[in-house]
Amino acid sequence: MPFIDGMLVQSSGSRLHVVSIMEALAKQFPYTIWKIGGMVPRTTRTGGYSAHSTGRAIDIYLDAGDPIDRNLGDLLFAMFHRNATALKVDHEIWNSRIWSQSEGGPRAYAGGNGPHTNHIHVAFLNEPLTARSTQIVGLCKQVHDQYSSGVGGDRAAGVEGKAFDPRRPNVRLTRYQRYKIKLENMGMEATALSRKEFRATQRAP
Repeated sequence: MPFIDGMLVQSSGSRLHVVSIMEALAKQFPYTIWKIGGMVPRTTRTGGYSAHSTGRAIDIYLDAGDPIDRNLGDLLFAMFHRNATALKVDHEIWNSRIWSQSEGGPRAYAGGNGPHTNHIHVAFLNEPLTARSTQIVGLCKQVHDQYSSGVGGDRAAGVEGKAFDPRRPNVRLTRYQRYKIKLENMGMEATALSRKEFRATQRAP
């Protein structure tokens, strides 16, 4: 299974156009996205073939419950439907919202596949997507600039470390692990809260 700088990128079996999008995302956002899923041989609830099974869908793993992850997720969600023609997007789902070529949006999503709060699902048109996308790198850079200038600044710069455990690339780092890494990188390890204390700060309004 392919890795990009340690990140798990399940690109095997995906169409070339889709792989180029996965690669651009992995290289631009290694400190927030922790995994990118691709081709999975499965059917839909009605028995048909899903976009994943034909190599034309990706799952971008982010946590909508984490404000910093949610910020990047919102930016990427908007990027895909605003550039749907160029990127050949059919539909996407993220954090209880859906956009599609057929019905537009974004609009509320309450489908049977769940609210998609731990990943952005992006499906591409069922066309012969063989050419690599030439625009995705620039679009990802634009999103990165927006993201890093807001609440995601430290994370985008890598102060909190990668989103995944480099020793076990299919395992996401917890918020507490990232907090400890950030203090270490800032030379402030001695001020670290206990795990229980840190969790209490995360629950604060």
